[in-house]
Amino acid sequence: MTGWKIFSHSLSMVLRNLGWALQIALVPVLIAMVCIAALLWGQFGELLDNQGRLDYVPSGGLVTSILLSVVIFIAAELWVFVSWHRFVLLEEYPTGWIPKFHGDRILAYFGTSLLLGLVIILAWIVIGGVFTAVGAMLSSTVFSIIVLFIAMIAIGILFFRLLPTLPAAAIGEKLSFSESMEATKGTAGTAVVLFLVLMLVQILLQLITNVSIYVFAPLGLVFAVVSALIMTLVNVSILTTIYGHYVQGRAI
Repeated sequence: MTGWKIFSHSLSMVLRNLGWALQIALVPVLIAMVCIAALLWGQFGELLDNQGRLDYVPSGGLVTSILLSVVIFIAAELWVFVSWHRFVLLEEYPTGWIPKFHGDRILAYFGTSLLLGLVIILAWIVIGGVFTAVGAMLSSTVFSIIVLFIAMIAIGILFFRLLPTLPAAAIGEKLSFSESMEATKGTAGTAVVLFLVLMLVQILLQLITNVSIYVFAPLGLVFAVVSALIMTLVNVSILTTIYGHYVQGRAI
């Protein structure tokens, strides 16, 4: 099954290159953590003093700090994502512990992500609205749930078929949404299998994390952090694999 091959190939890609992955991700993540901690450090007192108060309105300083923290977090993630895509697709190896900051590619990646999100929202309004109307006409809760599930699958398949535009933005290649749809024609089954595999893996990791935290608290927290970082890179590698396979014609 191609969906399973995409996942296993992406996981293998990360595990084979853990050293490079660490070199690509460590410094951006640490920079983001330090900046966010510095921004929020002076705000913890306000949060503690007002916890549980229904009439509490956050101060302007707290709101600003939170918004800046979100921006820094997104910037660090995009820095890592773009660097990883370029490492795999262009063999652009890091030359030190600070990966090259491709500002133009990061902005292109961010813009493509926003457009992709907008397309998915619009598609959900249209497809979800149609399926919801059909479910309402059937006057059955069971059928309404079924048609809603079908709508979610349709949106998921559309999302999968547009994903190659993100790695393309990272490496500076032009790939329109229509070209991405053409390149991924006939991949509905692959998309469904891949999403099911990701869902099952996430459930399994969450169960292991919960048990390990309950039984071995410190080790459980370490496992949670490490598994989250690895799965983040696996998810980015999945995008890379999809682009490489369907757009560039690489074997899996």
